[in-house]
Amino acid sequence: MKLIGSKMESNFREELIRSREALQAHDSKLKLALESEGHDSKNCYVLKWIPEQLEDLYTVLVGGSYIVDVEIDKYDISNRPIVQRTELKLYLQGLTKMSQIRLAVAQDLACSKT
Repeated sequence: MKLIGSKMESNFREELIRSREALQAHDSKLKLALESEGHDSKNCYVLKWIPEQLEDLYTVLVGGSYIVDVEIDKYDISNRPIVQRTELKLYLQGLTKMSQIRLAVAQDLACSKT
């Protein structure tokens, strides 16, 4: 998908940059979950966050090349996070137009970081 510099893209860019900064906090549970599974958290962008009652669900673009879904228990820290990797080609299937734009902006950010 080609980016055109729209206001929506700009808003997504700001949101994604904030997500990356929050992920870098030393006490970030998401960062710890990603790194415990061998994923480099330095160039990650949270595409989606769903705060449920018992867990937090995240969809994260890692290094601009693949997606990781993470489920973190909110109350029982002894529960190991569930981490599942998905290839971009598979992830793209069925995405809404807005989700495709968010992903394209995240990929642009990830590529500009390297």
